[in-house]
Order: sequence, then C-alpha cells, then structure tokens
Amino acid sequence: MAKRVNTFNDRMVAKTVLPTIYLWLLAAGAIVGMGILKPEVVLTNLDGFIALLAIISGVALPALNTVMRMWESEQAQEVENIPTGLKHNRERDAAEKEHLIEVAKIEQSHSNEMKASAQKHTQEMDKMRSETTPKGKKE
Repeated sequence: MAKRVNTFNDRMVAKTVLPTIYLWLLAAGAIVGMGILKPEVVLTNLDGFIALLAIISGVALPALNTVMRMWESEQAQEVENIPTGLKHNRERDAAEKEHLIEVAKIEQSHSNEMKASAQKHTQEMDKMRSETTPKGKKE
C-alpha cells in the first residue's frame, strides 16, 4: 500500500486545529481541577474562565465534532470490512490446506516411487549377483 502524502489541509489541521483542541481540553481540565482544589478562586473569576473557554471552544468544538465524525466513519468502514476480511481469511486458509494436502500427496508419491526404484534396483543387483556367482558357491 502506498504512503499517503499529507496535503495542505492535513498540515493546516495538524498545526492549527489539533493544538486548539488540545488547548481547549487543557484549559477545561485546569479550570475543573482548580475548581476542585481552590473553589474560591474559580468562583470569583468565573466570568473570565467562561469567556476563556468560550473563545477557545469557538474553534475547538466544531473541529472536535469533525474529528469525531471522521472517527465514526472510519469505525463504520472497519466494521463493514469485517465480513470481507473473514471471507478472505477462510478462502486463504482453505487454499493453504489444499496446498498442504497436494504437497503431502506429491511427497507420498515421490516416496513410493523412490521405494519402488530402490526395490527394483535391489532385485536387479541380486539377479546380477546370482548370475555371476557360480552354482554351489555362496558369497
């Protein structure tokens, strides 16, 4: 499979949208964490924190929704490809087993031919020895 080349849009998303999403998540986490540890600081500056999250989320939330839709689409495609993959695996396994059976048959046939040739050779050698050996003498 060929490597996918990053387009201008891919690079733009990687350099702007993803950092914005991470910044928004970091800011939201920091505000929640600070709200747990020092609730008086968060409550007195609540409007500022809300404004901060609203400004960052103006870009981050639509981008995050797009990322989630792309992920869902990818997951749906993977689930859709499962039957095809399973069918391919079954066909490959069946072909491999047929191949192994064919190889075993060829090996058995070869082994039988070798045994038959060896037996024929032994018989021919015994016949030649018996013809060259004078009668009454044993080797």
